[in-house]
Amino acid sequence: MIASRRATRLLVAVIGVGGPLPAQEDFRAADQDRPLRVEDAYPVKFLEWEWELGTRLMVADGGRYMAAGVLEIKTGIARNLQVGLEAEPGWEREAGTSAAGIEAFGGHALYNITQEGRRAPAISLRADAWSPGVGERRMQDARARVRAILTRSHGRARVHVNGAYTWASASDGGDWWSGGLGFDYPIGLFSKAILGDVYVEAPAGGGTVRVWTEIGARFQLTNSTVFDFGLTSRIDEWADGAANVGLVVGLSRAFGIPGLVPVPRYPDPRID
Repeated sequence: MIASRRATRLLVAVIGVGGPLPAQEDFRAADQDRPLRVEDAYPVKFLEWEWELGTRLMVADGGRYMAAGVLEIKTGIARNLQVGLEAEPGWEREAGTSAAGIEAFGGHALYNITQEGRRAPAISLRADAWSPGVGERRMQDARARVRAILTRSHGRARVHVNGAYTWASASDGGDWWSGGLGFDYPIGLFSKAILGDVYVEAPAGGGTVRVWTEIGARFQLTNSTVFDFGLTSRIDEWADGAANVGLVVGLSRAFGIPGLVPVPRYPDPRID
């Protein structure tokens, strides 16, 4: 009877703490391109690893089809500091002709300067660099970007503000400014969230300003796996009657490497 009561209390305790386990917070992460262009200010946890696989499928007027993918692995190499490596395959078909390849290989570092406080948002800086890939779709020259990221909670919702400058060669479109405003909001009693953003890209030397909008969701499939999907559209082309729309689909998985995580030695118990 006593053993039964203890087992019941243990079960209740486990159920009570089961919801907010850290591994189950990943569904709220606003990771870049999963599914928004805007991201949040929080890096991967210290000594945690994560891989992400995703694709962005676009359909434009005139029978033009495009697909851009990303395969990324990242980790928290220090507290508040995340680094990652990625490959970006791409495919395009227009007028019956197709081109494919890896557009670029890239790396980044994201540093969380400050956590969110009562009056101040969480603030991070991110630096990216890319080198040309291989195949017909590869970039012509190297490219770099610096981005500032702010995240602020309002009740259950979070708001994210991003601002960036990208350096690129003239053959790759030249330099441009970019910025976005996004949000995420948890829904229901399960581990899922809806997300949305508006993102603007403005050529530094003048030219057409590109404006995107996206809406999507993230679902926690397991304690360490998240599925994301979303819809995207370039809204500055709506005035010209262009139906530039796309679908974003991806999968993320967090994991650890036991040999890299320090585990304190368990002392031998005394036997009296």
